[in-house]
Amino acid sequence: MAVLLRKPIALARRDWLPMFLLSLVGVALFQASWGLAMARTPPSVGSIVMTTTTAFSAILAWFAGRRLPALGWLGIVIAFAGVVVVVNNSLTRFTLSFGSLDGTLIWMVAAFAWALYVERSAPYNLRLGALPVIAWTTLIGSLILLPIALLFDSPGEFARLDDRLLGFWLYTAIFPVGVAFLGLTAGLERLGVSRVMVYMYLIPIAGVGLSAAFFGDPLTAARVLGGLIVLLGVILTRVALDRAARVPV
Repeated sequence: MAVLLRKPIALARRDWLPMFLLSLVGVALFQASWGLAMARTPPSVGSIVMTTTTAFSAILAWFAGRRLPALGWLGIVIAFAGVVVVVNNSLTRFTLSFGSLDGTLIWMVAAFAWALYVERSAPYNLRLGALPVIAWTTLIGSLILLPIALLFDSPGEFARLDDRLLGFWLYTAIFPVGVAFLGLTAGLERLGVSRVMVYMYLIPIAGVGLSAAFFGDPLTAARVLGGLIVLLGVILTRVALDRAARVPV
């Protein structure tokens, strides 16, 4: 797509190491965590927990020296409290255990990895363009993941895929990665990070609904309430980040 759009795709020597490091975090670690977490938790839990990316972005901004108002810290606390409600999945008793937390913790690693990728890739997006950056990092990251995956499964595993599973695999490769990343880069270039993050709030709504419709994931009161609490927290955090960005340093 970058070639068709006649985007410059050549990388200067100074950009290879940053692209490798971005690939390591934003693709290899993120996608590996995503896959491991999907095998351990219902999709609805993952779609809700992934919205904490905004909270991790705020924490990273604070570590980078940006002032975070009290509203931002309040939003972070509320967002993570909502995650606890979602994982507990009960409004009347305490059900948390390590067995119920391991998948959620992996989702949070994925959310942190994505937040770090977005934050660290921002200057390269401005200088090189969002599409070449995400194209190179996706390519390099997949090449990092491939030999690791082959340690656990052989290429012969593909021969065991029936048409239905092969269709799922192709869909995952083309749409959630290729098409979604293209949409993300187009949104970042035209709308900016703040506006794009508003649309990201639709992810848990779509995730919970699709999970209930296609996977029989029960839509419990605890998950609905917890999801709303998480959304409230990330919206407050996003508002605080936008306010902090408008304050002159």
